[in-house]
Amino acid sequence: MLKVTAKGNFVYQPDGAVLTDFFWNRDKFCCVQGPIGSGTSTASCHKIWALACDQEPDYDGVRRTRWIVSRDTYKSLRETTVKTWLEWFPEDLWGPFIRSEPMYHNLRQRNAGGWELRDHPSGDGTKIDCEIIFLAIPDPDVAEAVLASYEITGFFLNEGQFAEKDVIDELLSRCSRYPSMKNGSGATWFGGWMDMNAPIEGHWVPYMRGDVPLPPETTDDERVAFDCPDDWTFLVQPPGLIETVKDGKPVYSHNPLAENQKHLRESYLEKIKGKRTSWIDRRVLNKVGLYMDGEAVYPTFTESDHVNAIDEPGNIRLPIVVGLDFGREPAAAFMQNVNGTWTVLSELIGKNESAKLFAPKVKRHLAERYPGQKVEFWGDPRGGDGTQATEETAFSVFETMGMHVLPATNDNDPELRRSTFESVLERRNGFKVNHSCIVSKRGLAGGYHYPKIKGRPGMYSPRPLKNQYSHIVEAIENGLLGGGEGFALIDNPNRARPEPTFHKRQRVRLRRAGR
Repeated sequence: MLKVTAKGNFVYQPDGAVLTDFFWNRDKFCCVQGPIGSGTSTASCHKIWALACDQEPDYDGVRRTRWIVSRDTYKSLRETTVKTWLEWFPEDLWGPFIRSEPMYHNLRQRNAGGWELRDHPSGDGTKIDCEIIFLAIPDPDVAEAVLASYEITGFFLNEGQFAEKDVIDELLSRCSRYPSMKNGSGATWFGGWMDMNAPIEGHWVPYMRGDVPLPPETTDDERVAFDCPDDWTFLVQPPGLIETVKDGKPVYSHNPLAENQKHLRESYLEKIKGKRTSWIDRRVLNKVGLYMDGEAVYPTFTESDHVNAIDEPGNIRLPIVVGLDFGREPAAAFMQNVNGTWTVLSELIGKNESAKLFAPKVKRHLAERYPGQKVEFWGDPRGGDGTQATEETAFSVFETMGMHVLPATNDNDPELRRSTFESVLERRNGFKVNHSCIVSKRGLAGGYHYPKIKGRPGMYSPRPLKNQYSHIVEAIENGLLGGGEGFALIDNPNRARPEPTFHKRQRVRLRRAGR
């Protein structure tokens, strides 16, 4: 039970070493990652009040601060963050809560004359004017447009696993602007913090913590954005449970280091009943996980069975099979079949670019990663189609650079592609993805999925969603089909497998611009 003051107020005490560090941290930005129920939202609410009390008073004896509390949608704010806030700062004791959008709470105390500024807890005669604005910020574009009119002391971003780094950058740019220095010394402290559950792979936080290296195709300009400033802190709470493996299956037990447990009515062992391993990993074990949404196109794909914990380098004596998907978001999967096991060794993802821009990247990737190896190329048959303006095709573009691409199928039948891939997944040790192939892993784990049909619970579209994950998955499908799996699946003696022309690896000479 929490301590109670003589006035009947609860005294907040963070339960856990990391949670305590987070509460008292005063760096410009602090991020804490923990399992569900680990107390970070409650600590964040009280941190606002603690900093409001620490603010130096203006010339008139009032300690002024203004805060933004944010999530991705107003629905999420109302159903989660605001509920937590009002549990600790209820309207009958702390003043009326304005439920417009954005929502607003100006902390007050009730006196004989009505609602007035709160007295400082020290009794030093100063007053506290603390404003909290509950603002939905779904993406960086909205952040840039909406935040331009705000001047704040600091912010709390709740559930940061859904937030992009650009949102944090925009929020920080608005801090320190309140209170105004013309009325006193300005903000005593300014900055922000974020709490989160374990994010999906590819989220910016693991990169900034240094958990994983940035993808090799990251540009120098993009790398600068992931350099961690000296006044940023990242904290990770202990997992809610301890995981061991018995007979090939995970077994969970109580973790004595798990934080905020004395405030939870239901234990973590109760919470995980009936839950999938992927849910337990992210929500309770605090592990960075794979993306899942809708109904996965390949539900038999699992991280434990199909992802290499350490990247497999491949066999230099066997050919590399390159599966290709074209269009404005092209993708290439570099694969190999060793003793019946297909492995996606590496991946290459294009961003709004034509085959003319993507083909040199594929050639360079092969030269750098697989020098001297034989290579065969299999692509989406639509890569042989020209446009209305020119007869040039994706296939012909690759051909001019010495990469002879064959169509993986004659008719691009999606059912053939998916049944072929499923047959490989169902084989024991039939398919693996290297750990560094982030987009492939996330796509197969559910990023490539059948979306839900709005207004029809439990119903999904018959066609997968075309998104940033669909292209690499279809590239893998093409590699498997062209590599022989499709022809092994279809017993048709009249349908012979075309023989690829092996591409002899040549030394790539790079010229400097201007020469």
